[in-house]
Amino acid sequence: MLLIATLLSSSAWAGGCDATLNRIGSLTSDTVVAGFNELVKCDKKLAEANFNRYLEKATNPDVLVNLSMAAIDAEVWNPLWTTIGKIQSYEARDMITQRVGEACIEKPKIVNFLEGAYFGLRAIDFQQWDDAFNHCKDPALATWMEQQIQNTPKSTFDEKYDVLLALFVHERKAEALPFLTTAAIKAGKEGGPFNSLLAKMGECVAPELGGTMSPETQAKLEEALVTVAKQLPADMARSVAEQLANSGSEKAAAALLPAIYPDRVQGGGNFLYAAASIEAGDCGGKKSAVIHYTTVTEPGKRWTLQADLEEPMRKFKAKLKGCTTDGPWSIVYSPEPLKSSSEVDAWLQKIQQDWADAHKDYKLAVKKEKGITLP
Repeated sequence: MLLIATLLSSSAWAGGCDATLNRIGSLTSDTVVAGFNELVKCDKKLAEANFNRYLEKATNPDVLVNLSMAAIDAEVWNPLWTTIGKIQSYEARDMITQRVGEACIEKPKIVNFLEGAYFGLRAIDFQQWDDAFNHCKDPALATWMEQQIQNTPKSTFDEKYDVLLALFVHERKAEALPFLTTAAIKAGKEGGPFNSLLAKMGECVAPELGGTMSPETQAKLEEALVTVAKQLPADMARSVAEQLANSGSEKAAAALLPAIYPDRVQGGGNFLYAAASIEAGDCGGKKSAVIHYTTVTEPGKRWTLQADLEEPMRKFKAKLKGCTTDGPWSIVYSPEPLKSSSEVDAWLQKIQQDWADAHKDYKLAVKKEKGITLP
């Protein structure tokens, strides 16, 4: 008798769900949310499998929002995560994601829903929920994002992490800098998205369009980048120095030279470069050029030497007599410090070859000049 009663009960339950399923086709925009909730109570898996059928009946943005909220409350998350990209109206998509985000404090499941989207979706689908992240002010989500930003992926490029990174920087701005600093060090050591983090470190403190960065903010960025560089290998320290130089902090970039080129530091903490200025002109119908080359001693104060070499490199005594010069002498210098003066000849040979290849009709000579010491 008990077995018969159980079978009858199961049959009645199945029949009830079948009836609810059969009514989906007759639902209207006014009844679709109630119809969905009815199927959830009857069988959550069936509700998940048929979610898109209910979605088709939600013909206005407000109902789409209510249906989305009902799905989140019922933890019918898988179809909702990917459904947002299937809604043709961008306005409706924005309304859903914004309203979901705004409701996250009063509906704690929304935070879990958004966190789950990061782990459960492809980057293109996860990005559809960016407005929800931007509008959710629940501290729990903020803490979770801090943790995930510092839990860097193991690959140098991760599209989904980049989406989360952009959301984090957009929301936290300069407050994001300490978390990005920690993440950049971890990514640098473990092979993660170091370059993405480096770029975002500059972006999070960048002034509004037309504005300028305050000295205090500039100092914070410099300190953070130097902290990163000093804990990473030389090639990554160089990337950091370039970031500093590009943001106007050439002095801070130069301070990293010993970390980037530890085997090229000379006595007294100086660095040695090779440099040349090229005198060229037309001498009675014969084109001639003289490469004036020398060594430059620099105390580690400059990331680039070009501006400071302009004057001394053009003071060398001209060698072309009675010639019409081509203009101001061009100036070149070794892009990296040299290990020793023994490397000057190899650098000079390359300069000679490059000039000869580009100016085949010139007669070329070289002249060694007295070394230059920059203050």
